[in-house]
Amino acid sequence: MTKAEALTILHTQTSGIPFEALEFLNTLPYDEDIENKIIFHLDNAYDERIAMLNRRLPNLPLWYAILAEVHSTERMVQSVINLFTTADSPDWDLLDEQGLFLVGMLSERYPESIVLFLDAIEKQVSKKSNAPYLFMYDAIYFADDAIHGSQIGRLLSNHNTGWKPLLAVHVAERRLNSCRAEVEKLHETFLPFTQKGTNENLIREELHYALELFDDNSHQPGCYFHQRGEWENHYRSAEQLFDEENPMLANIFNNVGRNDLCPCGSGKKYKSCCLKK
Repeated sequence: MTKAEALTILHTQTSGIPFEALEFLNTLPYDEDIENKIIFHLDNAYDERIAMLNRRLPNLPLWYAILAEVHSTERMVQSVINLFTTADSPDWDLLDEQGLFLVGMLSERYPESIVLFLDAIEKQVSKKSNAPYLFMYDAIYFADDAIHGSQIGRLLSNHNTGWKPLLAVHVAERRLNSCRAEVEKLHETFLPFTQKGTNENLIREELHYALELFDDNSHQPGCYFHQRGEWENHYRSAEQLFDEENPMLANIFNNVGRNDLCPCGSGKKYKSCCLKK
């Protein structure tokens, strides 16, 4: 197999997972051309126009995100950020999961990227965004308290920060002690909520758990990058998902009404265009 042949497989195989092509490409030395292709597909993962052009190949962003495990430099950071800062993006667990892996990988490989992830999170918080920026919290597992503590503390104290209990647990697992006071303040605000089963009580318990983690030196941080294991074994276990209706494709179209204009740009109604295909 050649590089060109392997890439052709990625762009022509319409069912299943192209393991052979992915394995071949991931055994090659770093390739700038492949990285450029990865950047394009991650940057446009949720672009409806690109998705329509590749309608029979909706998994391309995922295949290229897998290749990013080998063919990536610091340039890749912004493209991974783009995955998690696209408002109203389809909820596709496998691409989110692979992006989560890349957040940890890039944070460990390029420590200067941690600030870029934190800056991106702060920007989303300031916009009150509904984008899934929580996936970038895994950069905190590689944070340095002296360098990043004050910025992470701002996120904990910001009223608009989403998924704050998760953020607190990440902070505690990393033992960012400069942020402990902020976690304690959060916990205090939820102390009155003692009724079991309520959302507020669940937050109270999670924040209590975070405070315990600060002093639990036996606890191992739950960084997905360190836990997942080798990519092929992971995707072998998920292979059956690709024999069913493609979740990425379904999510791209699930908000389009039958009588709405088709997102492919044809000018026809959806029921008279891509719904029939």
